Amino acid sequence: MAKTIDQTARPVIFGELLYDHYPNGEKFLGGAPLNVAWHLQGFGLRPILVTRLGQDTEGELALTEMIRWGMDTRAVQIDPEHQTGSVLVRQSETDNQFEIKPDQAWDFISSALVLEWLKHLPCSLIYAGSLAQRSPFSRKTLQRIILEIKLPVFIDINLRPPWDDVEIINSCLESAHWLKLNNHEIECFAEKTLNSDEDLKRAALNLKTTHDIGDVYITHGEQGAMLINASGVKQLAGEVITAIDTIGAGDAFSAVVILGLHLGWSDFQIIKNANEFSARICQGQGGTPLKKKDYKDLLKQWL
Repeated sequence: MAKTIDQTARPVIFGELLYDHYPNGEKFLGGAPLNVAWHLQGFGLRPILVTRLGQDTEGELALTEMIRWGMDTRAVQIDPEHQTGSVLVRQSETDNQFEIKPDQAWDFISSALVLEWLKHLPCSLIYAGSLAQRSPFSRKTLQRIILEIKLPVFIDINLRPPWDDVEIINSCLESAHWLKLNNHEIECFAEKTLNSDEDLKRAALNLKTTHDIGDVYITHGEQGAMLINASGVKQLAGEVITAIDTIGAGDAFSAVVILGLHLGWSDFQIIKNANEFSARICQGQGGTPLKKKDYKDLLKQWL
């Protein structure tokens, strides 16, 4: 069974907020932590997003979008020196490529004020992606929060060259109780091609054992998802869909895992619903295409 956490407490989501810029000129609010927090707000969990925006037009727009969605923005910092995060997205039939600029506002997330505020809130877990830790400044802030708040940590691996330093990633794993990554990312850790489900299971078990991780979730696109924990291996086939945009699919999966941990779902319920939601997100443009009613309808269906 999955680890159950305090249903009344609030998840802390740490990391990058940025705009994904598409070649056709469209842009969508994104970044894995923002996407996860957005979905959790849609499902009613009231997440606390710890991030940093520039004092610029896109920063103002992002803040307006979050407030309109009903999110708590008290831990969203404003940076007068660095720009709001921006990513150039290049899509192909096989994968997505991201051109991410250095020294953006989310690279300078400060622990000032935020840390003391978090200490007085009922918090359930800390979610952090690996990309936000490319910066020594934000990485140090996250480490302070983990050390002082003493909450279990959900690590979401997002390898984005050249911001995929193995030493930094391995240090992330040391703090993880839950780990989510995809089949390509686990191949990077295994340093070889994994040609079968058995290969994936062995590689995941090795990660789990080496870093003393509670639950390892692996997403594999149309092939489905897998969970490895002390109860064994749970595996689920993927859904056959016509995908419009796969950006944000993994973030959608992570969000529903966190939702399931709060609601006390079984391991199988978690990967089933997370897989379904991930497929649903791929049928829209951008990482957060759904309306509030969609979240309510899904919750009613799942419960």
